[in-house]
Amino acid sequence: MIQQDKQWLDEHPYILGNVRITPEENRELFAIYNRLTGETMKVTSCGRCVANVKKTIKHYYDQTRSNS
Repeated sequence: MIQQDKQWLDEHPYILGNVRITPEENRELFAIYNRLTGETMKVTSCGRCVANVKKTIKHYYDQTRSNS
């Protein structure tokens, strides 16, 4: 996870929870996800898709925090 992504997540701690997010936050989540996984998943508002993206990002984010 690059430092810029970690910093953005640090500034938006609620984002990985079960909350409504803005379209801008959604785009950033998918950008982070694509950088982490190397995939090119398109931005969507599909609830299950967003939940899976959040789950994957949270896994990487938690690993980064535990290694700090």
